[in-house]
Amino acid sequence: MKAAWAHYRRAQAYVASNPYLRGTLVRFGDCLKAEWKRAKAQVAKAKLDAAVVARIDALKAEILTLDCKPFGMRIGAERRALVVELAKLEAA
Repeated sequence: MKAAWAHYRRAQAYVASNPYLRGTLVRFGDCLKAEWKRAKAQVAKAKLDAAVVARIDALKAEILTLDCKPFGMRIGAERRALVVELAKLEAA
């Protein structure tokens, strides 16, 4: 709610300082709606970041597991695919 009020005050100040926007009505409901949308986007981004971190940890564990396999097993292609996926996630 504090963010919505701050948004409302900034919008009012912007409208008051801009001569082209004279007569424009700034509504608190619009500011509240915008702040809710921003807050929901932040939560979604945090969840996504947590999922990416979990996937990176899982990939690292899989690579370590592959490295512990016997020498007679061919793990090159599978390990390479995991390393490529890991590099993509870490770059993002």
